[in-house]
Amino acid sequence: MDYAINMVLYQRDVCPRGQFVTVSHYGMPLFVSRDYTTLNRLQNVLDYIQQVLPLLIPDIKVYLTLKDRATGRAIERWQFLIQNEDLAGPDWKDHKPVTTSRKNPARIQEEIRQTMKQITASISCLPVPPPNGIDWTMAVDVPEWVPIPPGWYRQPLDPIDNPQQLGLRPFSTGLHQMQTVVTYREEAARESSHPPFFWPPPPPHFACPLVRVIIIIPSKLSWFSSDPSSSS
Repeated sequence: MDYAINMVLYQRDVCPRGQFVTVSHYGMPLFVSRDYTTLNRLQNVLDYIQQVLPLLIPDIKVYLTLKDRATGRAIERWQFLIQNEDLAGPDWKDHKPVTTSRKNPARIQEEIRQTMKQITASISCLPVPPPNGIDWTMAVDVPEWVPIPPGWYRQPLDPIDNPQQLGLRPFSTGLHQMQTVVTYREEAARESSHPPFFWPPPPPHFACPLVRVIIIIPSKLSWFSSDPSSSS
């Protein structure tokens, strides 16, 4: 997910391209930010995900929302859905957690590589970024009983006008499956009569009767510091 978010920030011109360096991973070149503020914001989210993954949570959603800097309105949202493959079905509470994947590591890396290629290719299907620049926020969707870090708060996601969706091919680690879906604002000149499409069709949702909440991560919060402004 770290590389996927970095690729979106780079490809959508959210952050200056001079802040990124090229690294080789999964057998392909990837762009990674070297800006401290960006790295800190991403690491806060990734550390939190690592903490809650061992819990009995059928799925976790991570959102990257892009906003028009001039208007403050959401124009694009990337959703990364992490599903626990061992907790599928209505009787998931009776399962013992599985901590070791039996899936071939080479196959996992190939599936991740294909997902990264799709993220790059999907950019050509999205509207041109606004000329005044883009701001970005991140949010995590977890059940209400899951604790959240100090300074994070619960709030609904900003709506996107005239939303269209594009789903990417999911990949699986043998423990978790990640499905990426991008929702974007369709401009009037580009409006189409066809419904949103997914390729391939997204997997069915796991049964989860739990109450869920959206956790918004403040853009200037440093999880590792008591001073909220220290990361800016």
